Amino acid sequence: MKRLLVPAFGLLLLGGCASLDPAPHCDMSRVAGQRDLVAGPAMVEGETSPLKEMPMNSVSITDPNIIRKLYVRSIAARRTGTGTVEVVAQVVNCTDFPLNAEARTQFYANDGAASEPVSAWRRLQLPARTSNTYRELSLGDKTVDGYMIEMREGK
Repeated sequence: MKRLLVPAFGLLLLGGCASLDPAPHCDMSRVAGQRDLVAGPAMVEGETSPLKEMPMNSVSITDPNIIRKLYVRSIAARRTGTGTVEVVAQVVNCTDFPLNAEARTQFYANDGAASEPVSAWRRLQLPARTSNTYRELSLGDKTVDGYMIEMREGK
């Protein structure tokens, strides 16, 4: 009898392993609280602004169709050997189905004004529960002091 229980117990343990999901875990509750309302005058006296702040040097997912489906795991920027700025964002697909997303970057001067035209939209293909990397290079070198990446669902 003992000989039958040990292998059966082992099979129960292995069966429990089958329910583990090796895919990335996306905690979307953290994303919602990352942006605050824009300070400043509202359109109607006595009311706060309905706009959300989009901080510099960040990724803004502007498409409501994918805002709860994508998670930006990391974002970084560096100066290249030629002095241009390269931005890199790692994006995770938190769904069980493939997604197409598009991203573009606006680079800014130190006074907050756009330092060059916004980049073209680049497509990211994200199979279910995987990540992909978005990269963009600035055209200018010394004029770039900040950036903002915008993401939307791929068309």
